[in-house]
Amino acid sequence: MDNDGEACRIWFHADDYGVTSVQSQKILECYKDGALNSISVIPNSKELEESRRLLDEVDAEAAIRRVLHINFVEGTPVAGADCVPFLTDKAGYFSKSFIDFFIWNFTVHGKNRVKLKKQIKDELRAQLRAVTQVCDYRITAVDSHQHYHMIPIVFDSLLEVLSEEEFKALGIRYIRIPVDPLHPALFMCDKEMRIKPVNLLKWCILNLYARRNRKRLEARGIKVPVFFGIFYTCEMKWDVVDRLLPYYKAWAARKGADLELMFHPGGLTAEYELLDARNRELANFYMSDNRFFEADCLRLLGHSGHI
Repeated sequence: MDNDGEACRIWFHADDYGVTSVQSQKILECYKDGALNSISVIPNSKELEESRRLLDEVDAEAAIRRVLHINFVEGTPVAGADCVPFLTDKAGYFSKSFIDFFIWNFTVHGKNRVKLKKQIKDELRAQLRAVTQVCDYRITAVDSHQHYHMIPIVFDSLLEVLSEEEFKALGIRYIRIPVDPLHPALFMCDKEMRIKPVNLLKWCILNLYARRNRKRLEARGIKVPVFFGIFYTCEMKWDVVDRLLPYYKAWAARKGADLELMFHPGGLTAEYELLDARNRELANFYMSDNRFFEADCLRLLGHSGHI
């Protein structure tokens, strides 16, 4: 049981909802014929309203948990490029990497830090308004594209914005801390179960701030589910999840916490669908065959005994 006396839940979650309406439909198929019960909404999509209509058509009662997917990675800012020049390139697109933000957190001080935080907060407000006032998704949680919100300068800005009178009524209940427990994945010896070095590096970087950020959330009464997804980012296939899920469920039960599994099931098929077609890394990410495998895993989970 968690601190509210409710049974612990498993969130079978899809990131990146709403890039296109076709992609949104693919993700919703994982709800209609699968285990999906949670999505993260990209707030700066041009098809935000149509994607919400599709969501409400399938899930009028909001059985699917709806999460703001803060995006400083790709596309254009909701606040407008003129308002957030630190975050964009000359063409008005987001252009700063996770590492850029990570370095800024240590190196930007004084008046420049004040200016940077103001721009981060202005964009956070705009993205929150996009999925509440402009196009109400009925969000109850927050995470971020490529986990930028874990960096203290972004994380603290987010908590400050959520504390403002305008957003208090949202009653945000969950914020993701995307750090998997070390056991049992680290000790899996099978070749297909081994953690890729790049994912282990991501875990190490994100873990630098996990305890700090978790304490701040817990002090505010915001829940932090046990997470399953960094070690196998874009590799959440049936063989992996079927084998490891019982261990993660047991870990979450011992912690008295919910469990969140992160999937990326909504694939794109053409470059014109991308929020920023110039970014080859993101193009490969969105058009990877692994997205089809992860969608298939969600379908199989819906017909298995894991739920």
